[in-house]
Amino acid sequence: MSGVKIRGIYSSAITNLLLKNKMSVAQPSDNVRASFSKAKFAEDYTTMIHDFSDKGGIIVKGEEADKVCEIFRKFKNAVIQTETSGHLYLGKIIKLDPNTKNIHVDLGLKKIGLLPLKDYWGYVKEGEKILVQLKNEEKDCYVLSTKIHLFGNNVVLIQKGFTKISNNIKDKEVINLLNNVAEENCEEGWGALWKTSAASKKKEELVKEIKDLYEGYANIKRAFEKEDNIKVLSKGVMTCYIRFDKETKQELDKLRREIKPTIENHHSLKTDIFANIVDFSENLIKEKLNEKKINEKIAEFTSEKGAKLGDIYLIAENKMNGSTNFLKGRIIEKENNVIKIKRFVKSGSVLRPINMSVERGDYVHSLIKDDEWFVKHEFYSKDDELKAVFYSINTPIELQSNRAVAISLELVVNTADDNKEVIGKDLLEDYEKEGVVSKELVKEADKIAKQLLKSDKK
Repeated sequence: MSGVKIRGIYSSAITNLLLKNKMSVAQPSDNVRASFSKAKFAEDYTTMIHDFSDKGGIIVKGEEADKVCEIFRKFKNAVIQTETSGHLYLGKIIKLDPNTKNIHVDLGLKKIGLLPLKDYWGYVKEGEKILVQLKNEEKDCYVLSTKIHLFGNNVVLIQKGFTKISNNIKDKEVINLLNNVAEENCEEGWGALWKTSAASKKKEELVKEIKDLYEGYANIKRAFEKEDNIKVLSKGVMTCYIRFDKETKQELDKLRREIKPTIENHHSLKTDIFANIVDFSENLIKEKLNEKKINEKIAEFTSEKGAKLGDIYLIAENKMNGSTNFLKGRIIEKENNVIKIKRFVKSGSVLRPINMSVERGDYVHSLIKDDEWFVKHEFYSKDDELKAVFYSINTPIELQSNRAVAISLELVVNTADDNKEVIGKDLLEDYEKEGVVSKELVKEADKIAKQLLKSDKK
């Protein structure tokens, strides 16, 4: 039996969540295993979950990634991006674009596939079938390759590649073993990328996996020769990127609290600079100390350690395309979970998304409130004349020690002139259609935008 391996600050909560949804969890940490004394865990895994680098969400990769994604779609404010790679297609050549030197390939999908001409050996003939692999998906196309990757649980076989071993494997004997297995069993012109999990496997298991991958590829090539219609010949790997907002972290707090002591705002504090304080405090709760007083003292401590008047403060806008936009300013007001920063903007630039030109000395006041669904921005001239007011809509704001964190919902209420408007609705709706955001979250964002537009007109 195989399952999902989970690592990171959300591991206890996600383990509880997956077990509740009848999914198998594999190789838990000692800490997690002790919290689920009655659970049965798998020895092997086909799916891995780990944190984003900023701890603000998780990456899910492997065979069960789609199932994990579906579970997280129950969280209204979670933002979920999916990326598929490795699918092998029988495609049909459409044409060669002489400008971009890309071959256009019909995959039977809404978007075309683009294969760089330099990766294709042969004559480009319209209507000819071609075996291609999906590398990644872009907004307007799929990027393809004829350099095949075969994905196994412990190894990826790479055509025209070389052998490489995970940096997490340090044991010299294991490294020598993996190199020897690759040298003895990889076909000519192929390399092996060994995953961390390979270190715990026996030689015969690894040899069998390589042989099975080659046998599967031989079947794919036979199907390609036999078939003539466009189709998927083999499915590859799905990766999900799931971004959490403050409310989602609080839901995960509840799941963790069901199985072990958990302070208020556990995951929010873990993503800030207070991880050690969280661990220490929860050990005190475990020793039966007063939980209410501990939470009160933590709130006092974190408030004291937060940014002060005059300090530099950031607004981290986590975009739905996976990027993060940082707005930087100096704190000019701070009281009762409300912070106002003064941001200088570059002369000669355009203040987006309201498309107003920035002149020398112009600045912006940005008002941030904990748990609020928007940030209010006031645009001033160097002479302190108010030029515009606009609101950027986001998931509930999470005030941290040196930054405010939220997921930008791409909606902006523009009150810069008499033509009041909501900007970005089409983009948000596109994200909803793609399954990146939930219908409920889009409805909430639209409701907030209408309320702000109405209140500003009064």
